[in-house]
Amino acid sequence: MLLNKEYQAFIDQVFLDYHALKQETLDELYAMAKIKTLSKNEFLLRVGSTAKEVYILKRGAIIAYFLDTEGNTYNKNIFLEGNLVGSTVSYLTNTPSRFALEAIEDCEIISFNYLRYRQLINESVDFKNFYIAYLEKNWVIEKEKREIDIVMTDATARYQELLASYPGLDKRIPLVHIASHLGITPTQLSRIRKKIQ
Repeated sequence: MLLNKEYQAFIDQVFLDYHALKQETLDELYAMAKIKTLSKNEFLLRVGSTAKEVYILKRGAIIAYFLDTEGNTYNKNIFLEGNLVGSTVSYLTNTPSRFALEAIEDCEIISFNYLRYRQLINESVDFKNFYIAYLEKNWVIEKEKREIDIVMTDATARYQELLASYPGLDKRIPLVHIASHLGITPTQLSRIRKKIQ
């Protein structure tokens, strides 16, 4: 599929935010990119399915969650515009995902076949450097911060920080998902919201 300039610019914005890429590398990304849409409540990936694609969320919101043996839902992450989305462990190990990816708004995504994406990592030094920068930021720095915040920062401060990072998020995302993301109950979040107002 030939991407128009809007999609190319969006891909540039997401990837170049992490590391400079040669035009040749960007052209490879454009060539493998496919545009997809998801309706609200549609699954991008179900528990037990093996991930075959890496995605960038262009519009909308997606939650990653897992279920315990009693069917209780636990949010792993909330993905918004500009986020890379996928089950990294699933496509790295070619094993079924232990969590689901579900649209909680109508979404537009750009998908990349994982095997071609991985080949580009292996063949292009600049894309390998992007990948390292992406992993360090999201799976080391941000992950550690979130883990420490859950224990060391009170829920009110975590909620306010989330809203500062994503203004209007509380108007878009059901509060039950925000509460789960913060590691608190919906009742606790309701009390926090009343206290803040």
